Amino acid sequence: MRETVLKSLAQLCKSIAALGLLAPITAALPTPALASDLTVGRACGSIASTCNRCIENVPDSVNALRDHGDPLGFFTIGDPVGNAASNRHWQGVQRLNGAGKAYLAISRSNGSNNTVPFSVVHMGAENDTGGRWRSNKLSHSSYPATAPDVSAQMLADEPMPSGLAFKHSGGLQSSGDILAVALDGSLSGASNGRVLFYNVGQPTSRLLYPPRITTQTSEAGSVGITQLQDETFLVVTARSGANTLEFYRSNSAYLNQPTTTFSFVDSWHESELQQSTINDWEFGDYQSLQFITQCDGSLFLAGTHMNTSVVIGIGQDWLDLFKVTDSAGQIMLSKVAKRHLYCGYPSPGYSTGTNTHCNLDAAGGVYVDTNGKLIVYGVEHDNSGPSSTVKMMEFRSIFPNSSQCMSDIQQAFIELYDDSDFSDRGLMIDYADYGKRRYDDLKKVEGFGDKTSAVRWCVPSGWRARIYQHDTFGGSYKEFTGMGSQNLNDIGFGDKTSSVRFVYVGG
Repeated sequence: MRETVLKSLAQLCKSIAALGLLAPITAALPTPALASDLTVGRACGSIASTCNRCIENVPDSVNALRDHGDPLGFFTIGDPVGNAASNRHWQGVQRLNGAGKAYLAISRSNGSNNTVPFSVVHMGAENDTGGRWRSNKLSHSSYPATAPDVSAQMLADEPMPSGLAFKHSGGLQSSGDILAVALDGSLSGASNGRVLFYNVGQPTSRLLYPPRITTQTSEAGSVGITQLQDETFLVVTARSGANTLEFYRSNSAYLNQPTTTFSFVDSWHESELQQSTINDWEFGDYQSLQFITQCDGSLFLAGTHMNTSVVIGIGQDWLDLFKVTDSAGQIMLSKVAKRHLYCGYPSPGYSTGTNTHCNLDAAGGVYVDTNGKLIVYGVEHDNSGPSSTVKMMEFRSIFPNSSQCMSDIQQAFIELYDDSDFSDRGLMIDYADYGKRRYDDLKKVEGFGDKTSAVRWCVPSGWRARIYQHDTFGGSYKEFTGMGSQNLNDIGFGDKTSSVRFVYVGG
């Protein structure tokens, strides 16, 4: 219709010009810009205020995740959560974007009482460069007994906007500096779920944006948001245990404007799942669903969950990945990757419950770092860590900073594996954190003495990562430089490593 109006206007102007009342129009009027496809994302290669970094190959990034994470934690304000059985527990987690901003947004349910949309946590990482945070629980004690660094603190709760009252704030996601939050379980008579949008570019001074989404039903268990190629936003919400998804699209790129609204696009049911490229037709009861954009504009949806049995907390934690396409506005999903993630960090002498650092039926979230690598965060249900801290995990790529560790010793690492096939628990030793633990005697570090069966490393030229037969760097040794992997049984050094250090040899 707009094009017809413009053509009519052009013809009218030409007629007026013919009468000598207006200078003739010689330049063609611009053709109205067509909106991009519904499922073509805006591919941002660096930090942007409205979109996340893209990944070159999203399925490969899921497959390349280390299945055992690095333990993290933070201190709370008071006792904001109870446990899974009490319906007071963490629901969603999102690492916020931007270099120098070591912040999380985390949401929770509050039983039958009014909750808060989210809380802000400062993780205390020094000079956060947008890469992985690494463990903040490194000390001479084993992980379960170690509280995180005291600088990792919950800072504030975001208050519920006036006129709203909900008992559940679910999975959440940011797109650049814009955080989308899902609310359901209304206590104020407004029966349908809500999605709110905040500017969290300054996490300690947040701003609620005018647009809101009222979902089709009373449920809004989680929300994902991404910016499309035409700079509008696509939003997904979940209901019925994420078995049904609702998709919405904004009419503008400017969520800070009161004229910006979201229109319902489509609903999708798990029975519509398209042919799987990995021969897996399971669509789980996802606690969080978040978009990831590939650098060619392809859109993907990542879901985190535990395939729980009848007993809460008994099951396996998974990240599932779906490619998002559409046909004439009808959303289509196909499963393209999955990764079993282990929330337990086994340490000798501690129970399974104490060792568990996260639960993807509680809170999970994805983040793309400055290297274009995928990071996944998982959080436990409550705050059962040492000194009532919250335990969580950071799952990163097997080679997390390959673009830097070959040239910068501060980015160098060697990871020790308990099993020769690079599975089971591992011990990540970063050069930057070397002084925080007793790597001169691995019996004092998670009982890793004489347990190493395989290693992966990335060390710049002129340096070596050495593993020694005896503690205090005694006996025979093997050394590694560059980037690579080695089954130690193949070189006669399986289960013989007692100490580790980095050595400068020059050159």
